[in-house]
Amino acid sequence: MIIIFLHRCLLLFIMSIRVGIARLLVNVAVGCCSAALTYVMYTYFNKEQNEVLFFYGNNSTSCSSSNSDNTINALNHCNCMDCNVLKIISWIDGAKKTLDICLYVFNHEMLLKAVINAHKRGVCVRLILNEDNSRLTWNLGCIGIPKRVKNPELNSNLMHHKFTIIDNKRIILGSLNWSQNATRSNWENIFITNECEIVNTFKQEFQRLWLEFND
Repeated sequence: MIIIFLHRCLLLFIMSIRVGIARLLVNVAVGCCSAALTYVMYTYFNKEQNEVLFFYGNNSTSCSSSNSDNTINALNHCNCMDCNVLKIISWIDGAKKTLDICLYVFNHEMLLKAVINAHKRGVCVRLILNEDNSRLTWNLGCIGIPKRVKNPELNSNLMHHKFTIIDNKRIILGSLNWSQNATRSNWENIFITNECEIVNTFKQEFQRLWLEFND
């Protein structure tokens, strides 16, 4: 009887080990699948995205669809300098939380309208300018968009940056001022990227200027 009892105990012990190993293997497999899925999703949603746009100093390259309220539809039916403006507007329209704008000149009415629309839908907009001598940018302050302007009495040098940070994860930068003259008459370039190191460097510069410049 004792031998039979011990034999049964041994069988139960072996079976429990097998069940434990099976459960362990299942848990390992589930963990690996979960980790792989997480990696794929992270890679997909955080993949590096870069784009370069050029403006060619030819004010004849405009199109009738540039004034369309449907930006995506206009982009699909347009191939001109105004389409580059519409692309900038589409990035502004895509802002969900924050929009930090640092420009030497800002008086392009379509871009101003896009920024105002972002403010109205709850995006936290901040604006840094070299000078605030435009009726259009004055209006931004009137509707509650905070601005900082270089004080010419403290520093006569120019604040010549041109960059915009969207949701702290994408940046538009380059030679382009947001003005009608720049988009229609000048040779200009802009570079759009979500590369973290570049975005973070410009975030630090924006914050430095925000603290340095007066309201």
